[in-house]
Amino acid sequence: MVRGLASAVGFLAFLTSAALAIAEDAPASIVGVWKMASFTAKVVETGQTRLPYGEHPGGYTSFSRNGHMVHLVVKDYRKAPAGRDPTDAERVELFKTMAAFSGTYKVEGNKIIFHYEASWIQSRTGTDEVRTFETSGNKLMVTSAPIKSSLDGKEVVNMWTLERVE
Repeated sequence: MVRGLASAVGFLAFLTSAALAIAEDAPASIVGVWKMASFTAKVVETGQTRLPYGEHPGGYTSFSRNGHMVHLVVKDYRKAPAGRDPTDAERVELFKTMAAFSGTYKVEGNKIIFHYEASWIQSRTGTDEVRTFETSGNKLMVTSAPIKSSLDGKEVVNMWTLERVE
């Protein structure tokens, strides 16, 4: 009886340590610098898929070991300002073709919780947003819950695919 109980306790300890090892590996799997490979937005109401940053968006997302992150995505083929310093109208167009935020993150299972400490849309600064993620080889796929598009206010699910750089 005692031997059976000891075996059961030992087995449960093994399962618990295996689960903890998996949980600890999840953050490690995303630590690094990732280059934006694609960014799609699926309109919830219609199912339409959009490419808000074009077919070949630019940008990077970086996750540090200590829980800090930086994200930048820009539309492909952005129009450069006529001069070194953009006019107000040019700034508006440049702003509409990018997204950027930084802050902290934590991983819980297959979810990343971003805490925005700075954002290209100031109303998001100080807020948290949850994304799900999946890794496969050198790719990281991140998916949002339905959110309002900053471009037209429609509910969309954003999906980014990133490729590991380092």
